[in-house]
Amino acid sequence: MGYGRSCRQPPALCALPTKFSGLSTLIRSACFRMQNLFHTQRRFGLSIAWLLTGVLFWLALNSDDRLYGLTLNTLLLSFAVCCIALPVGTGLAILLVRTDTWGRRLALALLGSLLFVPLYLQCAGWQAGFGSQGWYTLICSTLQSPPVLEGWKGAIWVHSMAAIPWVVIIVSASLIFVDAELEESALLDTQPFQVFLHVTLPQAASGIYAAFLWVIVSTASEMTVTDLFMIRTITEDLYTGFYLGDSSLESELGWLPCLVLCLALFFTTVLLCERLVPRPWRISASGPLLFRLGRWRLLATAAVLLCLLLLAGVPFANLSYKAGVVVDQIGESRVRHWSFWKFLDTVGINANLFRVDRWRYGREIGWSLGIGTLSASAAVALSIPLAWSARSRRRGKLLMVLVIATLLSLPGPVIGQLLIKALNQPEIGVLAWLYDHSILAPWLALFMRCLPWCLFIVWQALRTVSSEPLDVAATEGAGSWTRVLRIAVPQRLPALACAWVVGLSISLADLAAVVLVNPPGVDLLSFRIFGLLHAGVEAEVAGICLAHTSTLMMLMLGSFWAFQRWK
Repeated sequence: MGYGRSCRQPPALCALPTKFSGLSTLIRSACFRMQNLFHTQRRFGLSIAWLLTGVLFWLALNSDDRLYGLTLNTLLLSFAVCCIALPVGTGLAILLVRTDTWGRRLALALLGSLLFVPLYLQCAGWQAGFGSQGWYTLICSTLQSPPVLEGWKGAIWVHSMAAIPWVVIIVSASLIFVDAELEESALLDTQPFQVFLHVTLPQAASGIYAAFLWVIVSTASEMTVTDLFMIRTITEDLYTGFYLGDSSLESELGWLPCLVLCLALFFTTVLLCERLVPRPWRISASGPLLFRLGRWRLLATAAVLLCLLLLAGVPFANLSYKAGVVVDQIGESRVRHWSFWKFLDTVGINANLFRVDRWRYGREIGWSLGIGTLSASAAVALSIPLAWSARSRRRGKLLMVLVIATLLSLPGPVIGQLLIKALNQPEIGVLAWLYDHSILAPWLALFMRCLPWCLFIVWQALRTVSSEPLDVAATEGAGSWTRVLRIAVPQRLPALACAWVVGLSISLADLAAVVLVNPPGVDLLSFRIFGLLHAGVEAEVAGICLAHTSTLMMLMLGSFWAFQRWK
């Protein structure tokens, strides 16, 4: 393994603000600010996290068998996903950031786009091939053999494939903060591989740990995949129990596991923010040290391509096959074959947003876009004062960190049930009417889901505004809000537009929080697709999923374009 710096083209993550992977810059920059805030209380935070973990185990062991099973399933699922996603994602991050593998920028762009593809769409892609109605199951399996993806295998696999892009981005953000001068000094005394093993990896260990924490948080707080594969976890029980009336929140002291889970996820999220960037090192102007693979470069590129095909190519191919499959009756047997014209017809009908007469789910698309637009706009509007307050005030920073950590750690069904308890008040006529006859509840749910991500982006944007014009305006008598609205905001309009696009993408993708609070007559596209997935992925559902995925990918391209404009 050789080493060197890329002279013509710096490593992909060195140009994040102007290239495809701007989201990683926002994550590492925001987490860098958070770690400064909590650096002096690292041991206290770790002690609290371990204490809450012990309380969770004690509570589960002393509860009834049902709560014990839910807690055990949640922990087993989270750690099983980590065992797959963490090594694969870490390996990809190393190849894409610290080696001269071909196609690094394109791979990072694709992985960044996969961050916002909803879990139910990823689940649909895998079920279309290997679920109970998947093409592989129908062609290769017998009546006695179970599908390839079902139960625990399906839940672990889909969650792992969805978590790998997050691991890549988080670990990559940590790898570029490794001290390049220390690496160059070590290269004078030993081989590049030894430098990578004993200098680079230990300094990037905090990013790997942060990725581990995020996978735990995201897996434990989701119910989409576990509900489709019928795996009972605490979060899934909150969702199904709401309809059946036997949720753990309703039983005696049954709310305690949920409370402890939320607190554990909260402190885990704070530790994630603290650990992502442990030291205030600067990136070298020529980029981080780039290790050259030599004769292994082709093999590394093939490994990256294989992973990308597994993450994005296989689910997309499964949906494409289901959208174009035709079954012909020949005698007493049925023959399946793929038709390109059937594929165009299925995807074209489902993707044509301008032909309402041909669009079967136009109402769902209209509601999704309308509520998502309102949620994203409100999230960006609230993020501006919060981020501006955090720019110069310690209390503002603390408030912002608490908002981000709290909203990221709350499971979706918990958000839904909290909104139900807050708004479903028959004795307060106005609240009861708004809950039953308006979009207030789903709007609040989506607003709470997209606010932390919008706040990340807006915080990074306003933090980098130059102080000189602000000081000049202050000496001329301009107030704080005047400086924000007339100086800071106009300079960061592309970043605000990017935050709005990200918020809209999250709103369109969310299901766990909004599924419990939909009023009569308001059906979101995510809820409709989720319901259809329970019946199996057929041609029509595959076409809808392809159209929805294409819409989200276009939104991400718009977000990347906004990042490119933001310099």
